[in-house]
Amino acid sequence: MKLIVVEATLDPQDREGAIALFQGQADAVRGMEGCDSYGIFASPAHAGDIVIVQRWASLEAFDAYKASDVFARLGQGLRPLMSAPPATTIADVSDGY
Repeated sequence: MKLIVVEATLDPQDREGAIALFQGQADAVRGMEGCDSYGIFASPAHAGDIVIVQRWASLEAFDAYKASDVFARLGQGLRPLMSAPPATTIADVSDGY
């Protein structure tokens, strides 16, 4: 299983809009084959930061998500709001977490 953590920095006034974009796509992502969980969190420490935490059955399933129309639409809406490129961490985790 893959644990994917994406950290994005936005202008603080854009954070709620970014969260709304993710929430609008969340059910479609959660319904994709191999997606075990998909959540977005606002950082309490930094007013403009969000963290997306995802669990995928495999890297191939995550790659299929990244190649999807859902991911493309999310990127089109999110890129203009980001003040820096996102930082992505991909880790192998056991199924027993």
